[in-house]
Amino acid sequence: MPLSNVVTTLMNSSRSTRLRRGLDRLRNRTRISTVRVVEPGASARTSPIDELRVRFAGRTVRVRVRRDTTDIDLVRMILQDDGEYRLPPEVEPQIIFDVGANIGVTAIYFAAMYPDAEIWCFEPLSENVRLLEANARLAGDRVHVVPYGLSDVAGLFPYRMSDEVRSFAGGTFRDEGGDPSRRMMLPLGTVADAMAHAGVDRVDVFKIDTEGSEWPILRSIPEPVRRSAQAFIGELHGNEDWAFCELLARTHALGIEKRYQRRCYPFVAVRRDLARQEEFGVPVTADRR
Repeated sequence: MPLSNVVTTLMNSSRSTRLRRGLDRLRNRTRISTVRVVEPGASARTSPIDELRVRFAGRTVRVRVRRDTTDIDLVRMILQDDGEYRLPPEVEPQIIFDVGANIGVTAIYFAAMYPDAEIWCFEPLSENVRLLEANARLAGDRVHVVPYGLSDVAGLFPYRMSDEVRSFAGGTFRDEGGDPSRRMMLPLGTVADAMAHAGVDRVDVFKIDTEGSEWPILRSIPEPVRRSAQAFIGELHGNEDWAFCELLARTHALGIEKRYQRRCYPFVAVRRDLARQEEFGVPVTADRR
């Protein structure tokens, strides 16, 4: 059945229960402690900056967050043994594009999991870029910060901040959503621009979580680059999602997990020659016909 004919993907209730229990276990295994307060003062637009030490997957990393914001939620979701951006072992990236990098929590995860990878972080919001640069320094010289977002057209575009005042994510370049009173112009570049900036001719992993702008990013990736990428991972937000999925599914084994009452949901796509699929519960290689 074509993806365009699929109205809704429902999550089995027992599956949902297992996921919730698994998340609780992962939270318990992830040890987070405050190392020090980096910036104790707060202004009208910023919160104090804390540096955390996070233990996950047998390693300890440091990350800076804004106190009393949703930054700590990102740390709990991502820096876990089986975190939100875990990829199958067949994926062995050398070049990662983190599109919608926020403050760099995902980049820290990728840097820890893939010690030979170069990670390029794209983030247009200046409030995030300052912390992203600090976290990139903590992660090492393999993490690079590019202070603009990606799309299919380059330029300055109107952006609305999230209507949740504790959140420095959740804003949008779309006409609907966000807080219209917190509107600003932010820079975007194309994927071709970004690859030229990075000096690369391929990208092994694209992480894309851009609050509804995922489709313009995917369709702007040069076809040979998209087809050869080992994996795509991120979140979709109800904007041209089926077009996004249909394009990826041509070359990659695609998985999504969407509950009917949720607009946002995760996706992962692994190049078919790397994916291990199942027939009747038995793992098989993807090239078996």
